[in-house]
Amino acid sequence: MAPTISWQQLRNYMEQWTWRQGDCTVTGFNPPEKARDKRQKPFYFRAVTGKGEVIGGEAVCLKVFLKEHQRMVKFTQSGQVRRIRDYLVMEVNGIRVVTH
Repeated sequence: MAPTISWQQLRNYMEQWTWRQGDCTVTGFNPPEKARDKRQKPFYFRAVTGKGEVIGGEAVCLKVFLKEHQRMVKFTQSGQVRRIRDYLVMEVNGIRVVTH
């Protein structure tokens, strides 16, 4: 059985950045202002839409709506921007998400 996480921990998987610091590449949150080569780290996810359709693909997180438990993602291949509900996400990078 795959490890599981709560939807409240999605930030650890969906909001990471990579940047250059000296000769090293760093992965984390909130990159410094003067960091070089800043870019969001893409993640693969699968989720259910409000209409019950399963969607998924590689994306980056553009914006988070904390009060609504939603986030805006942009698919890396198509460039499509969608708003997804955190509690309908089923999997991120192979980690199953359990909604409560």
